[in-house]
Amino acid sequence: MPAKNKIIILSAFVLIVCLSFKNTQDTALFTVPGNFPKPAYQFARNPLSADGIELGKTLFYDAIVSSDNTVSCGSCHQQSAGFTQHGHALSHGVDDRLTKRNSMPLFNMAWATSFGWDGGVHDLDFFAVSPITNPAEMNESLGNVLEKLRKSEQYPAMFKRAFGTEEINSERFLKALSQFMLTMVSANAKYDKYMRYEGVELNETELAGMALFKQKCASCHSGELFTDFSFRNNGLGGMTDDDKGRFEVNQNEGDQFKFKVPSLRNLSYTTPYMHDGRFKTLEEVLAHYASTVEKNDFLDPLLSQNGQLGIALTADEQKKIISFLKTLDDEDFINNPKFAETTLALSIPKRNVELDVMPFKTKSVKVKEVLNQGIEVYLKMKEAIKTQNTGSAAALSERLPKVLRKIDVSKLGKKEKVFFISYLEKVTFNADHIIEGEYSAEHQADHFNELSKYFYVLIASFKPNSTDLYYHRCETSDQNWLSNKAQEVLAPANCSTIKTIKL
Repeated sequence: MPAKNKIIILSAFVLIVCLSFKNTQDTALFTVPGNFPKPAYQFARNPLSADGIELGKTLFYDAIVSSDNTVSCGSCHQQSAGFTQHGHALSHGVDDRLTKRNSMPLFNMAWATSFGWDGGVHDLDFFAVSPITNPAEMNESLGNVLEKLRKSEQYPAMFKRAFGTEEINSERFLKALSQFMLTMVSANAKYDKYMRYEGVELNETELAGMALFKQKCASCHSGELFTDFSFRNNGLGGMTDDDKGRFEVNQNEGDQFKFKVPSLRNLSYTTPYMHDGRFKTLEEVLAHYASTVEKNDFLDPLLSQNGQLGIALTADEQKKIISFLKTLDDEDFINNPKFAETTLALSIPKRNVELDVMPFKTKSVKVKEVLNQGIEVYLKMKEAIKTQNTGSAAALSERLPKVLRKIDVSKLGKKEKVFFISYLEKVTFNADHIIEGEYSAEHQADHFNELSKYFYVLIASFKPNSTDLYYHRCETSDQNWLSNKAQEVLAPANCSTIKTIKL
């Protein structure tokens, strides 16, 4: 088709979508991208407002929605990771409990008709209920969340600005979250600019990859959203009854081990892949479809044709498809300040970890010796994290729990023993994830911040240090770290105010 005719058809399509959308939503707050279809969400029942979006954004980043005030929606859906959880195969919630699935990315929610890997939620306005009430995620009740919001200093006024009165109820709470999530539109990748004739061209390899993609992948990953929103079994090995996917929602025998077809946008940011996060790279994903698809009773027919399993893909074809997939990365979306926690109109009070410190103060020479050895390892780890020396950070993270386990807990008092074991587990959990994240400095930094909080509480409770030690906490982010310096900045670009406590 001539380019001129293609432009005319695209323009007519955009006009139709805009006219049908005009009466239901302020286009200054939400605009349908020129190459996108009409949204599925019914905006008439929840019109967006600037105050409603700001309220939803604040709620999204506030850990008040979890039972222990430590986990927010933004904990498992981080902007820099395409609103997934950095590098985690399985997302984790309160008390570092592991869920059984990888965190799905959040974007282009207005076009979705079901939510979650199993599609158990069919309305965006109810989506948040599932993670809030899940024991492995936020482990909270909706009623308790609402009570905490009503008693807070800032939320009644925010609800009034968004909805007209200070009343805080489940409908308003959930609709505010929807309003923010609806604005999370990712449609400005290289591919989008190419399709909208915005002066961007795909190179020869990317065009070849797009042609191959349309031939071999677009049956499931269709349209501009790159998903048909269906549920399919794609022949992954090692599936167990622990997670039967769509079957757990509808009890339809034919839906066993079927999971939602995810969008392929922003794949460079959302690793690892699949519902269980088993693949770390796109190369592993393409290799699976080319050579490791396993036959089972529920395998999608598209992956079992003419007696052949999977998708016929040569190594060269796989490389070209990956080249095309990378044109779906939307850097503008990943860096858009309007989605960032740092641009909240009102800051969210952080949980005061200092309240967890116990007045034990050990007298045991052996305990002091081991804990001081742990401090030395930790300080070296901090330097490795600071310089993004991921290999060294991983090695030191492996060493730290081993050092701490030299303490004979049987010689501690009853309370001290329970406390020490609890915090050793927390330190170990995050140390393991720093080891796991050797390929990602950002992933390591996230878990270093968590490890630092728990290690601080441990050290401050037993007070073994013979030399001065300081706990630095960034008041404008989740960064915190221990140091032997009274003044130290770990990452100046991410922290404007640092609170320092001398141990």
